[in-house]
Formats: sequence, C-alpha cells, structure tokens
Amino acid sequence: MTINFKKVAGLFMGAIAAFTLGTTAYASKTKIADVSQYQGNINWSKASKELKMAIIRVQHGDNGDADFSIDTKKDVNAAGAYKYKVPFGQYGYAEFSSVADAKKEARDFYKRSSKNARFYVLDNEHRKGKGSEQSYVNAWLSTMRSLTNKPLVYYSYQNYVNTYKINYSKFDGSWIANYSTKPNVKADLWQYTSTGRVSGITGNVDLSRVLTSKVANWYSTSSAHVTPSYFTNLPTSKKITTTKAIYQYSDKNFKNRIKKVAAGTSLSVTNVVKSDGNAYRFQLANGNYITANKSYVH
Repeated sequence: MTINFKKVAGLFMGAIAAFTLGTTAYASKTKIADVSQYQGNINWSKASKELKMAIIRVQHGDNGDADFSIDTKKDVNAAGAYKYKVPFGQYGYAEFSSVADAKKEARDFYKRSSKNARFYVLDNEHRKGKGSEQSYVNAWLSTMRSLTNKPLVYYSYQNYVNTYKINYSKFDGSWIANYSTKPNVKADLWQYTSTGRVSGITGNVDLSRVLTSKVANWYSTSSAHVTPSYFTNLPTSKKITTTKAIYQYSDKNFKNRIKKVAAGTSLSVTNVVKSDGNAYRFQLANGNYITANKSYVH
C-alpha cells in the first residue's frame, strides 16, 4: 500500500487548523453586552461569535412620562439573539414616581418583552417620585413575581445605590455599573465600560463582566425558569410540602407579603386560585396564599 505522505500531512494540518479555529471561536464567546436602538442594525450572525449573553432594552419609562419610548429595535434584537442562540434577558429603564406607577410599569414591561427572554431587569437609575424609592422598587419586584417565574435582576450604578440606600437582596441577582473600579456594593455582574466593541455592532457598546456564579442561573434553560409548571387542582390529601423557602401573602396577586416559610414545611391547603397574571396559587387554611409552582412545592 502506497502512502501519500503529503496528503496525510495536509489532512493532519487541516485538522489542527479546524480544531484551533473551533476552540478559538468558543473561547472568544466571553463578552456580555447590553444593546438598544442606539446600536442600530446589529449583525447578530457576527455578534453571536463573541457574545456569551446579551441584555436587550424594551422601554424607557412608561405611558405618561414625557420621554417615554418603546425601543424600536426590541423585537428585531430579540429575534436576532434567539436565532443565533445568544442567551438574552431584557430590561426596562424605570421612571416610576409612585407605587401604583411602579406596578403598572412592571406589567407593561412584561407585556412588551419577548417570550424568549431568559430573565428580566429593572433598570433603576432615575429618581422621580417624592416617596420612598425602595417602595417603588419593591412594588415593581412583587408585580413581576406575580407574572413570571424567570429570574429578576436589579440594575443601577454604584452611586445611585449608595445615595438612596436601595436594598435589592430579594432580587435573583444584581448588575451594577461603575466605570472606574469594581463596584463597592453587592454585584453579580459588573458593567465596567461604555466604550466596548463587539463584532457586528457599529460603534461603542456597554460591556459587563461576571463577578459571581449566580449569573449563569439567569440564562439557565431549566424548566423552572423557562416554563413554570403549576398545580391546577387541590391534592387529595389537601397537604403540600415546600421544597424551597417561599413566602405567604395575604392576597393572590402577592402584593402583601406576610411571612417566610422554610423549605420542608408541610401546609394545609383549601383552594387553588389564579392571580390576575394567570399564575396559580394555593390558598392556605389560614387564608393566606402561596405559589402553586411545582418547582417550589409538592
């Protein structure tokens, strides 16, 4: 058998080149960018080669705000990221000025977001109301909790958090901007520059760095975050057990939190109802409500 050594060597070198290109492409997917209409027409085919994750703007304020706008690229960016398999979340720039306004803004933001978003972000950096900013943040969070089981992330910049002493510990994670040094407040994701570059995106773009392992959970594809599965009927025993720590609420829409319930707690349930956002709740023997999400109770 005659061996063509030149051909074998060529195949070998080709294999090495292919392997090198493949591993280089994989390693290059390290960038996390937030994008909006201001990035223009993004070439998602190119951007997907570098992006580990994207965070896409949905809106700026809400109806009634003088500068309210719906991001003109929210749908095309969501479709592009989804098509090229870039995990993405979506954010809304908040301008709420009351508890009621915060609740409405959350509901509108959720309706305008893509069903393919892995997580949702409250962009809280515009102080507008005369009341407690914390109460507005809490109202947004509780409203979103009643609408979705996907992760909810708090975004702001370091000085804003310190000035208004915002407590965002009840969110599933935090994303903090500070362009000089690493944030001195709790942050899972750090927005470190506004002058980053990504292939397929013309001009500057905000880039962020992962600081904790929690960020991976934001874009997890586990069923617990993508498609909530609920109990829709009472169990025959009229008993359930919590598999994770949850809260009891005095109302089905989870507006008024009562107390925390530890994982492994057995509870008596008397009814199953739906919230205004179509999420199922168990009503307890004491009249309070808890989630009927199978990821939290069984």
